[in-house]
Amino acid sequence: MTKIDKTYLDELVERFETPDFIKDDPVQFPHGYKNKRDIEISAFISSAFAYGNRKKIIENLEFIHKILGENPYEFIVNFNIDRDVEFFKGFYYRFTGEKELIYLIHVLSQVYKNFDSLEDAFLEGYISEDKNIKNSLTNFVNLLRNLLPCGEACSKSFSHLIPSPENGSACKRLNLFLKWMIRKGPVDLHIWSKISANKLIIPLDVHVARVSITWGLTDRKADDWKKAEEITENLKQFDLNDPVKYDFAIFGAGITGIY
Repeated sequence: MTKIDKTYLDELVERFETPDFIKDDPVQFPHGYKNKRDIEISAFISSAFAYGNRKKIIENLEFIHKILGENPYEFIVNFNIDRDVEFFKGFYYRFTGEKELIYLIHVLSQVYKNFDSLEDAFLEGYISEDKNIKNSLTNFVNLLRNLLPCGEACSKSFSHLIPSPENGSACKRLNLFLKWMIRKGPVDLHIWSKISANKLIIPLDVHVARVSITWGLTDRKADDWKKAEEITENLKQFDLNDPVKYDFAIFGAGITGIY
């Protein structure tokens, strides 16, 4: 039984799920593009680096997007891992150095050589009858890891950027990416149309974890996939079709301290 009611949650969603949210969030970068593939690329990279200090996140994404330019898709499909490493020389952010960023760009390049879009790549392993996105996301991560330039030899250093629910990770940033792609706006981008929002799992950051415990949405201590799944399942009592919209309510309450 939760300690929070739907009316209050809906009020918080209305307060925080507004266009004004975009300007201070990593989602601002994919919002700067109009072409689906440009948006996907920007969103995938932006979500991958959405950890740590908010100001530093934005600074690093500004650096990366300056390199990607006005047409990220053209940059990505023409990327050559031997020729173009100089673009990212010296890049470093917490657990991620230039090597991991180059791997990420290379993997995206290979995806678009095999699929028309990231959505098509995700749908390759999508299991529509599952109650949520877990197994489909695992399949997607495995697909990406199979495109690494050095296989198992570089998968360990890549696994922080692209974790898998198969190993129990909450996959906060991948769930954030999927939320951006699948949910309707004004903040989320809704450029993927074949996956229902009720399959999504809430992006579990420190704010969501803390507030969810306070509100009785979970009592699990570990910040893992099971915790994110439990919170999402409990949120379905307030909106069965779109439980992850309450990410705005919980995250907003956490950063403002109003919970």
